[in-house]
Amino acid sequence: MWPKWLTLDFYRARWDDFMAYLDDMPVQALKGFLDAVADILQELPVPEFLQTAKLSDVLAPVMPTIGYFLAQAGVNHAIALLITAVIFRITRKVLTLGIW
Repeated sequence: MWPKWLTLDFYRARWDDFMAYLDDMPVQALKGFLDAVADILQELPVPEFLQTAKLSDVLAPVMPTIGYFLAQAGVNHAIALLITAVIFRITRKVLTLGIW
């Protein structure tokens, strides 16, 4: 009987592991880069004009206009339809025990 490290399955498994490592390497590199950028941005001081400003103060003059366009576009009906579809799907899954 051959030792385990001399078999083809041993080397095939090592090759598959190496290829999986190479597939994950760009993701790990991007994660490291974005973590470094986040650390740099956390060290920057916040400007004074942003410390006193609130999002509601900035959006208050525009809200009636946005609300008007959303109402004209029928977003309220679309959201109601989506919620109804999700409730129907969940109810169907519960009643049929996930079969259908």
